[in-house]
Amino acid sequence: MRPVRWGSLLFLLALSAAPGRSQVGVIAKLDQPDYLVGEPILVAVQVTNIGTEPLGYAGGNGRVGLTVVGGQHRPTVNLWGCYRGVGYGSGGGIFDPPLLAPGRAATDRYLLTGYRLEKGVYLLRATGKAGATWYFGWGRNSSSVSDRKVGDPVEGASFDVSLSLKVRDGTEDELRQRYDRYVREAAQVGTGDWWALARQAIAEMAQPFLEKTILGFADQPETAYLAVQGLTQIATPASRADLIGLYDKSADLKLRGSIVQSLAGIATPQVLPFFASLLAGRSTTLEDEIRVSAVLGIGRIGGEDAVKVLESAPSSPNPSVRQALVVALGNTRSAGAIPTLIGMYADEPVREDVCGGLATLTHYRWCDGSGTVAETQARWRRWWGSHAGKVTLYGMDQCAQPGALLPLVD
Repeated sequence: MRPVRWGSLLFLLALSAAPGRSQVGVIAKLDQPDYLVGEPILVAVQVTNIGTEPLGYAGGNGRVGLTVVGGQHRPTVNLWGCYRGVGYGSGGGIFDPPLLAPGRAATDRYLLTGYRLEKGVYLLRATGKAGATWYFGWGRNSSSVSDRKVGDPVEGASFDVSLSLKVRDGTEDELRQRYDRYVREAAQVGTGDWWALARQAIAEMAQPFLEKTILGFADQPETAYLAVQGLTQIATPASRADLIGLYDKSADLKLRGSIVQSLAGIATPQVLPFFASLLAGRSTTLEDEIRVSAVLGIGRIGGEDAVKVLESAPSSPNPSVRQALVVALGNTRSAGAIPTLIGMYADEPVREDVCGGLATLTHYRWCDGSGTVAETQARWRRWWGSHAGKVTLYGMDQCAQPGALLPLVD
């Protein structure tokens, strides 16, 4: 892969930031020449006010996207299986940013997330818009240009840079040395943005030798979520025990919910008793979102023991909890789930999910809209009674192709 020549890059950036054409000059670069496998990767974005008027600047008002061409992504987890999915999003900004005077520069660092890069040379693309805005402090326009308005673009703030990224193998001792600066900074609570970024970097890469450091992030409410994120990725019996211990110590239902959701994504038999204890309301206040994550985690664990736990779950008036229960049964890869799913077809709010759960398990189409509920259940029970030993069972990672014509249960 062709490396970037910094001299040419800086020359081009200087041209785009020439006075009269741009208000800011932007330079994006990696913070070191190479990285070890498993090391955080940071991109520094330097913004210089090259105009004659003051600007507002806050990194949170910009947007920066970092992508690696051909990079290996960190695996993602779908708790719902073949017939349902879920997504999240967020946004924000700083209304009254600090002043960036003419001739002054500010630098923000951004962490590459979502990748697990093996050794090699990659092309990292940094794109976006620096967080520079026209400065309107104290309700007035401090710009000398009368027609500047809130929201007007700052010329030169947008950038699109490709950087040569080298990742190489290293020993654990070398990797520990690379992490020393992050561990030191992460311990300096409340000393600026760098300590929070250091904690984010440690949790993002989640090296097992930093497990107890990551657990310590839960001591600060603003970084407790990073403890959950990092321990989840380590995914060892010890880290799972730490997550359950953190759940028991926390009174924050939102944090508890994220812990259960994370453990559901790991889904090992070790956590089955923990999930089972949540179904009747382990929290002081029953939290249905926690129950939903616990139920879906049990489904991912799968097997006859999981089916028995799901069958014994207390009845819930909340249809979302009942839907999750149906989906979880369909994800268990267990023949024992099918009679229970047939019985749950009588519950109208979850009827469609029953159809999906049965299809997930068997790759047969059970629902054709004919007959009453009682007639349909009787037909299904007869069919299952004569086919139970012949049908191959599937899991949520073996979904039928979208649009595939599945054989009909007759």
